[in-house]
Amino acid sequence: MSRICEEFHCLPSEALRELEEGPLGLALDIIWLRAYAEAKQRIDAATSEDDVPRTPLTDMVFQIQAELIREKRDGRGAA
Repeated sequence: MSRICEEFHCLPSEALRELEEGPLGLALDIIWLRAYAEAKQRIDAATSEDDVPRTPLTDMVFQIQAELIREKRDGRGAA
């Protein structure tokens, strides 16, 4: 709940209401997507390998990028 308050700048009562009454997992999905976007941005902005934090999320970004490249190479990717 604390993380939801931080991310959405809301009171704990609002965060709790969102968790209880909102679409299942929506707030947590948004938090995850924001974290992924931040990790990708840090990778894109890096000027050296040392600038990239080694975290499970940055590893996931690299894995997804590699898969997209494979799909494009194999002709399975979006045009």
